[in-house]
Amino acid sequence: MEAEDFGKLGIREALSKLHAGTGGLSDREARERLARFGYNEVIRKRENRALLLLKKFYGPVQLLIILVAALSYVQGHMADFYIVVALLFVNVFVSFAEEYRADRAIEALRKRLSGRPRVLRSGSWKSLETRELVPGDIIRLRAGDIVPADCKALRCEVLEADESAITGESLPIVKEQNSILYEGSSIKRGEATCVVFGTGPDTTYGRIEKLVSEAKPKSHLQEIILRIVRYLVVADAVVIVLMLAYGMLYLHETALAMLPLLLVVFIASVPVALAPAFTVSMALGIERLLRKSILVSRMDSMEDTATMDVLCVDKTGTLTQNRINVEEAKPLACSEAELLRYAAEASRKEDNDPIDNAVLDYAAAKKVRRCRQLEFTPFDPSTKRTEAIIEDGLSRYRVVKGSVKVVSAMCSAEKAIRKELEKTTSIFASKGLRSIVVAKGSVSGRLKLMGIIALYDAPRKDAAALIGELKGMGVAIKMLTGDNEQTAENIAGKLGIGNHIIDVKKASEREIYRKIDSSDGFADIYPEDKYLIVKALQKEGHTTGMTGDGINDAPALKQAEVGIAVESATDIAKSSASLVLTKNGIEVIIEAVKESRRIFERMTIYTMAKVSKAIQIIAFVGILFVLLKGAFPITPFLLILLIFTNDIVNISISTDTVSYSKKPDIWNVKGIVYTSAVIGMLMLIQTLLLVGIVKWSLGAGLAEMQTAAFLFLNVSDKFTVLNIREKRPFWKSRPSNALIISAVAGILVGVILSYYGIFIARIGLLSIAAVFGIAVASLFVNDAAKLLLFKHFEIG
Repeated sequence: MEAEDFGKLGIREALSKLHAGTGGLSDREARERLARFGYNEVIRKRENRALLLLKKFYGPVQLLIILVAALSYVQGHMADFYIVVALLFVNVFVSFAEEYRADRAIEALRKRLSGRPRVLRSGSWKSLETRELVPGDIIRLRAGDIVPADCKALRCEVLEADESAITGESLPIVKEQNSILYEGSSIKRGEATCVVFGTGPDTTYGRIEKLVSEAKPKSHLQEIILRIVRYLVVADAVVIVLMLAYGMLYLHETALAMLPLLLVVFIASVPVALAPAFTVSMALGIERLLRKSILVSRMDSMEDTATMDVLCVDKTGTLTQNRINVEEAKPLACSEAELLRYAAEASRKEDNDPIDNAVLDYAAAKKVRRCRQLEFTPFDPSTKRTEAIIEDGLSRYRVVKGSVKVVSAMCSAEKAIRKELEKTTSIFASKGLRSIVVAKGSVSGRLKLMGIIALYDAPRKDAAALIGELKGMGVAIKMLTGDNEQTAENIAGKLGIGNHIIDVKKASEREIYRKIDSSDGFADIYPEDKYLIVKALQKEGHTTGMTGDGINDAPALKQAEVGIAVESATDIAKSSASLVLTKNGIEVIIEAVKESRRIFERMTIYTMAKVSKAIQIIAFVGILFVLLKGAFPITPFLLILLIFTNDIVNISISTDTVSYSKKPDIWNVKGIVYTSAVIGMLMLIQTLLLVGIVKWSLGAGLAEMQTAAFLFLNVSDKFTVLNIREKRPFWKSRPSNALIISAVAGILVGVILSYYGIFIARIGLLSIAAVFGIAVASLFVNDAAKLLLFKHFEIG
């Protein structure tokens, strides 16, 4: 039934139609309905795997290789034809396997990010996966939840829902009993008990999602790499046109005879392995973070995390142990027992609020008895207080507890009491304690200050060391807290963050913008202030990270390049964030920064290896074509074999155990291109030297020279990757097993083919020794050049 039709039914009619009751379904009924209606999810349309595999044969590079095979067949070069086709199939299957693995990792991550609504099953409330909901289920929604299915409100308290994801309406919609709540909308305020009537594709959101195709935009980093390679392709095209003109006009060669090799030379400058290398690197990085309690909701957020240079962190939970205890209770207008009683009456255990729990535990330890709670308004970050209406058997009264500034402003108090309040909160703050005040009054009248309660949430033992580590990685820390300025300075000083704390309520927006860089943190902060802080930092050119957990944190989390939802975050906060922590603590964030920078390093290595290799091959073929007066220094088959063995190594870069940068990564295009160009030219000189020794000193013929050139290009490529992957001398760190195996395997294939003359001209041990001798010497020469270039261009 459509949501509009279901909305016209009364509650009894709706429950009757669903064959459900307010007591919820039994587990057996739920299983039967799950079999009937299916899971509460929209199955994304997945292409047939065979079709996906076939699509791997389609693309600019693949079509060029197929054209080379066709030309080889037409010219009767059958050995080249069979080998080129075989290599094409190998490349397609390797690429398909790696990307399929990455897609599975991303799909598993998507499932981990789904919510766990509270469902009434077999008489008890349970936390289940969203996909397990069925029509007739009774669910409980609270502020911060994302509605998991289309449902009807049976009971609600001051309920407001944000339906912008469904209707586009930006303002929250007030909901009442019997109102319809749509899947995908979010609860901004209040609570509700609802009955589910639509799940999966039968929800309003599900029908919309089926009409929308899932976009797969390229990341910024991938775009930059493609832009660099695009220049190589243009340069390659120029060289090919010149060679074709030289061959046809000066040497009188036919285009058909020259075309196969020229096409393969063109392929050499195309990043065949870019897409799989990038996808696999990202997916493996995300898998590693998953094992370290970090869920990544957006793949491209890993790039932003690598470049993040400022992190704004909530004090509670991230820098502290998130175990709040009552340290002291200071009465102002009542006894200590009365103060604790009123504070406990303004608390509620079922909300699991850390301050409420601390107050209730302390009051219980003191054996304080509470009166009956008639109404309760839970803590709201925008009001910074809790309220309750209490009945003691004789009368009714109102109790309030919360922020010193907020609650004291609601009270009438003598000058002496206010002075004592100010003095006591100052003393507590100097000790690093957080103060809340308790007030009591008539149900609708003015409140009276009862006293102050000091709370303490001890800093994590490792927080100071971890903050020092993060600062050492070039990430500035700014602490955010609702505490007053003095308390914030005390904690920030202990943790080594700094003592320049800005009280948000005392500073104007202009002043915050002016002092944003020099500040170490912000006190007396409301969630909406986070958005202002993020905007101010971004205006100064910072890539900003922001932690948050509440409903009102969502705008700041979405605005920040790296929005981080902590473990206890609401569904809304998690859906707005790019990283979701399943364990609190700054060490988890540090792991995210390290891994994201490793991913950045791997893609930099890929790009530099690709650029330097392309320069070496393009220039080598062009120069030797002229010097040999139309003879090709390498055959199309050997060049294609070389490209594929190189690409297997390039894909394995995504598994490498590279070190992370000690400062935020910046895509240094100029430095990367210039360094790669110099190394490419050095490799060209070394290749020409090898050819000179083999052809003119060892007396090799053209075919043997082509084999020696292939083997040197093969070995030097693997050595180049091993060299560039390390910012220090290449022997300072060990590559990953996958990179070592693929590099050794690629070299062995080249040696075996060359020595035994399989498909190619055979060369002797003397020529092979010359190849390895020059390759090893070149590795040390290129390594020394790399160190100078990295230092000059400030790479790494």
